[in-house]
Amino acid sequence: MHSLRFKLIAYFLILICVPLFIVSFFAYKSSTAIIEDKVSDSVSTNLQLLEESIESVLKESRYTVTPFLINFSYRRFLQRDIDLSKYEDLSRINQIMGEMNSMQIAGHNIYSISLYNRRNRMLLTSEKTMYVYPNNEVQHIEKLAAQEAGTPHWFLENEAGFTYMTRKANYITYPIALDPSDDGNLLFIHVSESTISDYIQKVNANAGGIKTLVLTGDGRSLSETGSGEDAFPLARFGEMPAFLAQMPDIREKGEGRLTGEAGGEKQLVVFHTSQSTGFKYMAFVPRGDWNREIVRLRNDILAVAAVAVAAMLLLAFLFMRSIYNPMYRLLSAMKQFVGKKDFAYQIEEQRKDEFGILFAGFNTMTENIQQLVRNLYEEKLMKQDFELKLMQSKIHPHFLYNTLNSIYAIAKLHGVREVTEMTHALSHFFRHSLKGEDWITVREMLEHIRYYLQIQKIRYRDKFDVTYDVEDELMEMPVLKLLLQPLVENAIIHGVEMKKGQGTIAITGYRIGAEVVFSVQDDGLGMSAERLEEVRAHLASGDQSTDRIFALSNVHNRIKHYYGERYGLQIYSQPNQGATIEVTLPQPPGGSHV
Repeated sequence: MHSLRFKLIAYFLILICVPLFIVSFFAYKSSTAIIEDKVSDSVSTNLQLLEESIESVLKESRYTVTPFLINFSYRRFLQRDIDLSKYEDLSRINQIMGEMNSMQIAGHNIYSISLYNRRNRMLLTSEKTMYVYPNNEVQHIEKLAAQEAGTPHWFLENEAGFTYMTRKANYITYPIALDPSDDGNLLFIHVSESTISDYIQKVNANAGGIKTLVLTGDGRSLSETGSGEDAFPLARFGEMPAFLAQMPDIREKGEGRLTGEAGGEKQLVVFHTSQSTGFKYMAFVPRGDWNREIVRLRNDILAVAAVAVAAMLLLAFLFMRSIYNPMYRLLSAMKQFVGKKDFAYQIEEQRKDEFGILFAGFNTMTENIQQLVRNLYEEKLMKQDFELKLMQSKIHPHFLYNTLNSIYAIAKLHGVREVTEMTHALSHFFRHSLKGEDWITVREMLEHIRYYLQIQKIRYRDKFDVTYDVEDELMEMPVLKLLLQPLVENAIIHGVEMKKGQGTIAITGYRIGAEVVFSVQDDGLGMSAERLEEVRAHLASGDQSTDRIFALSNVHNRIKHYYGERYGLQIYSQPNQGATIEVTLPQPPGGSHV
């Protein structure tokens, strides 16, 4: 029961018995999705054409008034108090209304243009009509300016109490401020609802039963779709269609499709929201128009599934033979390799299918394992040789210590104080540096730095002072050897050495939260912003270097290797103000080890 042959037979039996049910179930789902995709693509194309047509009209209408917007003389005139009793002011107003009338004629789709002047509470129209507060038309336009002029967008006007057009109509309006920094003068572009309706009716007439509808962002209709029981989708200009209450996805989502009840019939609804105007374009496809294709496709799939099940019985036997035989060949080779530890065993059979790749991989694996065994053996021999040479090299540090002590004794005997101090410090410096351990305590690290600085202060004739401020509880904390000494050396060479006058180096250490921070600060020349960015980028890359970044790179990479990627160096510097290098380490648990 655990053999591959038994499992293949069981799997093929299941594969033969179950597919009829699975195919019949998913055929309906798949065919529905296929037809819906096809219908949706077709409908989306119509919606895209409708969107391009309508929004081209709206965009063209806005561009028509561009010459008026850039006329600075009109803007300056409208920003001052206008005296209608003066002939030149009245003549300029007539000139403005004449310009608006010319723009209305040039913009074929513009129903009307009106200009509201807040300073003088005056309304001018492209019909060459002027209204002055407290006229009802001025009050109406002031209400629109307060409600809709905050952000430029197309909004609807229908059944207004008063009209400043030649006749009453439904229209959509776009407000534009003559001066973007001042909303005292607003130009209103009005496009008739009938213009939008004409494009919608043309699409509906050519779409073969598909009906379209255009809504504003808040769900109000841009057109009248008719009246009576047969009119669908039934919508009034400026009103939200009743069926939207049952389709919340249309209001909440930008685009998509859904199936819902509308107009007394199941409908496939495809909708899309314009990115420029926020208008929602919708198309309704009656279910009866596309359900017939679903049924026909489902029946075809069931017929094909029945033929496939019959053919599968024949193919199952052939498949088992083609799979199991090479599998058994590979199994035998594995037993030879593992059981008898025959690392030189190779499969001689050549195939061009996937099993051929497996056979070649098995042969490569055995060759690699043989090579690995040889490499491990050679590596072991090399390690033994290295350990022997390491033991031999241990005599050299002792020879160095003895030589330095002899120099120290001779210098002290002859009273050469500086040579005595430098030799004494150098001896202790090398004793710490050449220790075999990778870890030392903070106390030992600071002692090592003190000997190093004693030598450097003699060399530089006390050109700099050094201060230490390390918390006492950190003294026994183990840290990596040579952690801060390269940073101190960097502070001397690139900081205080080039500074005119006396310099200062400060070494501090403290705990902060779950971390320990050591810093080396100098008041030397510092670094330029470009050099600081170059050094930080080099440390972030993790590369080694042979230039003057080498010491910092070495310390930074050692910290990351031993403590983790979270830790390392942070560098802060300003020109002529010195530099600060911080070393961040994890706080040792219990204060005993890192």
